This record gives sequence, structure tokens and C-alpha cells, in this order.
Amino acid sequence: MSLVNRPNNVIASQRFFQAPSNTLLYLRGPRDKFIVYSTFLVLGTGVVGSLWGAIKMARGQK
Repeated sequence: MSLVNRPNNVIASQRFFQAPSNTLLYLRGPRDKFIVYSTFLVLGTGVVGSLWGAIKMARGQK
């Protein structure tokens, strides 16, 4: 498959993303839910770890 002979899917993508829908725009794509939820998981893990460390430091534990 060559870069020159690839099909142009821009119009189909525009119709898909601009169609009326109740789904949020950043969750409409095929891989978007995986990316968003994995990002939330990483950020949540960091917040919980920071809070856990702060609580241990406030209590004076090692």
C-alpha cells in the first residue's frame, strides 16, 4: 500500500464527527473511549498515591 494511492476518507470522517449525536465529541471515535479512560486511570492513580503519601507524612509514618 502506497501513500500516493491511499483512499481519501476526509469527507466520511467529517460526516461522522459532524453528525448530530448525544455522545461527547471526544468519545465518538473508535479508540477514543480507551484513550480517555486509560488517561483518567493514570491521573486517578497519581492523585490517590499523592493523597496517600500526604496522609502518611501527616501521621508521621514511614
